[in-house]
Amino acid sequence: MKRNRSKIRLLIVLMLTVMVATNAFAQLEENPEEEASSASRQEEEVYHESTLRRFEIITIIALPFTAIHSYVGVRGIRMIQQNEFAPELSPTDFRIIGASAVSLALLIGFWDWLHTHDKNPSEELIPTSPQPRVPPRRAPIRGVGQNDWNTDEPQGFVVPLAHIRF
Repeated sequence: MKRNRSKIRLLIVLMLTVMVATNAFAQLEENPEEEASSASRQEEEVYHESTLRRFEIITIIALPFTAIHSYVGVRGIRMIQQNEFAPELSPTDFRIIGASAVSLALLIGFWDWLHTHDKNPSEELIPTSPQPRVPPRRAPIRGVGQNDWNTDEPQGFVVPLAHIRF
């Protein structure tokens, strides 16, 4: 039991070390020569994020979701194997859950990095939309049953399909 705890502590220390190292490396990525032009850059860029920092953010955000999915997956497999609704999970199962959660979170972060590392991180993801279109006014259909309603502003609320005026 002590051996398993030491392995878990080692894994946690390694994960924290990697997160701190990526954060430190992302901060060192900026050149000190650019600090002089930071005032002009502040006006141009509202927000700047390095690709390694984005990788760290995406991975950490994905971790709780991958942990939940890993737990559900392992529990579902145990339910099928043991033919019980609430099977007992062993410590090995929890290690599998943790390893798959971390692996899936790293895979999601790596996938995001592959698709965004060559793009400008300050670029707007959603372009500005053009002016909203104004739908054309409906013209009443004359001579067809009771579809003769007025398109001007009616008194009260009108439901034209049911021909009810409130």
